[in-house]
Amino acid sequence: VVGTCVAARLLFSTPKKGSNENDILKHPGRTVSFTDRDLCCEKDGIWRRMFSRTRSLSSQIMLRNGLLKNFEKFARTCGCIPEQCFQTKNYLITDSVVDELYGKLMMDKFAEIGLNVMKLVVPSSKDDVTGDPSTEKSKTLANFKILTDAILKNGITKHSCIISLGGGVINNMCGFIASCLYRGINLVHITTTCMGMVDAAIDFKQAVNHCCGKNLLGAYYHATKILIDPTLLSTQSLRAIRNGIAEAIKHGLCHSPDLINFILSGRDKLRDADYLEKLIKMTVALKVPTLTHYESSNFNEMCPQYGHCVAHAVEFLSFKSKGRALLHGEAVSIGCCVTAEIAYIMDLCDRKCVEEHYSVFERIGLPVQIPEYQDTKEIIKQMCYDKHYARKQATMGLLTSIGTMHEVRGNYSFTIQNDVIRKAIASNLKRISRKNLERHGHMTFDSA
Repeated sequence: VVGTCVAARLLFSTPKKGSNENDILKHPGRTVSFTDRDLCCEKDGIWRRMFSRTRSLSSQIMLRNGLLKNFEKFARTCGCIPEQCFQTKNYLITDSVVDELYGKLMMDKFAEIGLNVMKLVVPSSKDDVTGDPSTEKSKTLANFKILTDAILKNGITKHSCIISLGGGVINNMCGFIASCLYRGINLVHITTTCMGMVDAAIDFKQAVNHCCGKNLLGAYYHATKILIDPTLLSTQSLRAIRNGIAEAIKHGLCHSPDLINFILSGRDKLRDADYLEKLIKMTVALKVPTLTHYESSNFNEMCPQYGHCVAHAVEFLSFKSKGRALLHGEAVSIGCCVTAEIAYIMDLCDRKCVEEHYSVFERIGLPVQIPEYQDTKEIIKQMCYDKHYARKQATMGLLTSIGTMHEVRGNYSFTIQNDVIRKAIASNLKRISRKNLERHGHMTFDSA
């Protein structure tokens, strides 16, 4: 089993100079007596005390072809399921499409290893407004309540585990549920989609959507284990695989031309399990350090979020229209291209960099233009729900060239004026998508 460890530290507050420790800290469990010093105020007349706790967020990724087929073999020997979960009741949460494919298989595997599991199924559509199987419309607070009600009524303990079986939507919903129940119980992701394997499950961000926007209700919480079996992608459509690859391209654009070239070299191998396995490993290897060292630089926030300010707005609005809604990766593809237009307008990159954005996404078969039915004013208005929106302006990471993010004195986050966004959207909408992508067949990206 290939294992990769993801770790981060979350500090709620830091004790400042002037705070006093008393006998409770020095001698826990002993009788405490107070002195005047413990109760006296500071010079400004305010009595202060601070409390803090350093909490470790740690997830282990386990990737192997055939991992689900041989799940009973690895469940205990490799710790796929935390040992404490075998003494209590656990919950498998999946969607109706994935349930038909793997629900019975996994329930049989759990029974074989002696794990007590109850299955809960979220409604999904085999052909919804995206034109592809999707659970996005079920990623709601209403379904969060239905699931948590069922779990609490059937019983849990602090050692119980929420096991997600599905793509990014199910992974995110289960993460939020696990973070809330008893203020945090065990979480294991068994991710079944390309999007989940390269991005959605590889994170501490857990959320559901709100009527005002995407991923607005959530928490930072860790999965104990994240299980990846690339052979599961054989049941996905090519569109769904490209949807996940969009996130891999995003990482390549920000800091790895090598990954971009690898993706382009295999654009005809999207059904090749070995190619997909290597693609997943390369992408995860790039993302893991941004999670581990999250607090050391805002690069580690702006890189994973590259293109997402525009993408989230465009994706959300696509579900409100009469046209075919966008999958998340398709929106990311568009968002990255518009963000490149923004960098060009701000004179941070040349036109070649912008064209390289369009080229790589088009050659994989992803959309690069904002749908014509979307209104620029509505897109900019929707951006205000992006978590990086500040001072009535969108905030983004930008590229100066493929593999290099714009940086000023260690800062990678920049506010963008609405006029610049309007011009970038206009430039994107005027573009005519290439009909013959093969004329770019020999283009590569510098690894320097």
